Amino acid sequence: MILFLIKSAACMAIFLTFYKLLLEKESMHTFKRFYLLGALFISFIIPSIVFTEVVAATPINVSIETQNIEFIEDAQITQPIATDSKFNWELALWSVYGIGVLGFGFRFFRHLFQIGLRIRKNPKLKTNFSVKVLLKEQLPPHTFFSYIFLNRQKYEAKIIPNEVLLHEETHAKQKHSIDVLLIEFLQVIFWFNPLTYLFKKSIKLNHEFLADSAVIINSKDPIQYQNTLLSYLSNDSFNHYQSAGIANAINYSSIKKRFKIMKKQTSKKGIVLRCTLLLPLLAILLFGFSETKTIIQNENAASKIIMTDSEKNPEIEKYNALAKKYNAIPIEKRVIPLKDLYILETIYRNMSKAQKEEAHPFPECLPKKNQDGATKKQITSYNYLAKKYNTMMDNGANVHIVKSDVDQLNRIYGLMSAKQKENGEPFPDFPEPPAIPEAPHVSKDEKSNIPHPQTPNTKIESSLNFPAPPRSPHAPKTLNTTNYANKQLKEIIENQDPYDHLNLDAKAINGIPSNTHTFYSKPSSPVAPPSPPTPASPLDYAIDMAKKGATFFYEGKKVSSNKAIDLLKKNKELNIESREKNGKAEVRITKEPVTIR
Repeated sequence: MILFLIKSAACMAIFLTFYKLLLEKESMHTFKRFYLLGALFISFIIPSIVFTEVVAATPINVSIETQNIEFIEDAQITQPIATDSKFNWELALWSVYGIGVLGFGFRFFRHLFQIGLRIRKNPKLKTNFSVKVLLKEQLPPHTFFSYIFLNRQKYEAKIIPNEVLLHEETHAKQKHSIDVLLIEFLQVIFWFNPLTYLFKKSIKLNHEFLADSAVIINSKDPIQYQNTLLSYLSNDSFNHYQSAGIANAINYSSIKKRFKIMKKQTSKKGIVLRCTLLLPLLAILLFGFSETKTIIQNENAASKIIMTDSEKNPEIEKYNALAKKYNAIPIEKRVIPLKDLYILETIYRNMSKAQKEEAHPFPECLPKKNQDGATKKQITSYNYLAKKYNTMMDNGANVHIVKSDVDQLNRIYGLMSAKQKENGEPFPDFPEPPAIPEAPHVSKDEKSNIPHPQTPNTKIESSLNFPAPPRSPHAPKTLNTTNYANKQLKEIIENQDPYDHLNLDAKAINGIPSNTHTFYSKPSSPVAPPSPPTPASPLDYAIDMAKKGATFFYEGKKVSSNKAIDLLKKNKELNIESREKNGKAEVRITKEPVTIR
């Protein structure tokens, strides 16, 4: 807020300086009227303008593990309380500002009330463009919207010059009171800014220029109008001047400046030149006092954060405030609320390397020793996913399992306490993922026919002959190694058991540039019969029957399939019995052993 006020005050000062140097003494009063009003409001608009630039950036991973951070829902952070009480400057400044607003607001509405009282209690004469209010008080002529306030005695005696009446009628026709009300209202809000007073003075003086210009155009004799003003203002009846409040009154203190402006004539070329100079002035103010923000957007567009190029970055200030707050707490007692942790991670993730070096270090926490359970948000997410998959499996439909959902369920289920697991949805009994298929079995004869990579312009032919194995276990180690090029491989093969060399790698065999390789085959052992299939567990059987739409009973009472599966998970000593009734399968779960008659 303070930065905004400083920027707006700087803009007002630049606009007012431009007006005083290049515009005030020129006879372009209508343009000056709108310039002053526009400059006043643009001074408050320019600091509020924000130019946004979107920059795509790869998200930076923050190495923070969830299991090493302690979450709490509501932040109840106990910090050491300062023993010495400090003066609250912020409260004091706001109190002074409030007193100023009340004082200037009272003054503003008091003037409005006085004008309304004068209109209501005094006689009025209505003309084409205005309403003349005849006053008993000795007040100078002044105007408020279409009401012109005149001294009744002077008006009836017809000693008020027509030029003065025309001057006030110009104020009424051109609605100068609108400008005065606007600047008076801004003065109530920004009473502490002296530039509002200077703008108010310039706006009222320019109103006098406009009224004087209208009178001169009508009378076509500026010298006569000047003499009339001087003779009228020198009247002794106006020696005791009283304020006309927020109404447009004749500005006596600036009469000398008004006389100079009456003689001034500005060429069209000069008007165009001064109007053109406003464009670079606006560009400079926009460049210097507006704000530029950069939106750093991750590639997945999942999260956005606004980073400004100003020194006082509001996002980084928020991060530093939180980081400083939690770093001040000993790490043994440090706990971070979930909402504050989200803010810290989001801002830190999108900060540049330089910003991270200048910012406070990321506050870390010790791992939790005891599991307090998952948060409400995590429980809601778990129940939704568990119910979703349990319903899909109960209906017997094709279940499409998403790995990220399974990971999330496992993670939250591991955080849940025993009570939360008991009250929550049963964990879905997902089927085992399909096993990775084994490599196809290749026989020894087929292995010999597998092509091997060959060097260019080299042709290798090989044939493997497997004669019957010797009867004696001490059979001679014979091997036809004609034309062996690799002596090391020959020595390895000859030192092997007569049957073990069959396990040589095919690549090693391929490396032997021999036309004939003779090996002994190992005697075949009898094939063992296949083992009987393992019977399904009660839990697996119940899940299979649930998919087929079976009805479940526990101790004679009908229960849902999810309840039955949950019972079997918790108690492996339960007995299960299946029967078919009226064409529909029934599964009965009992604590007592099942007796088959």
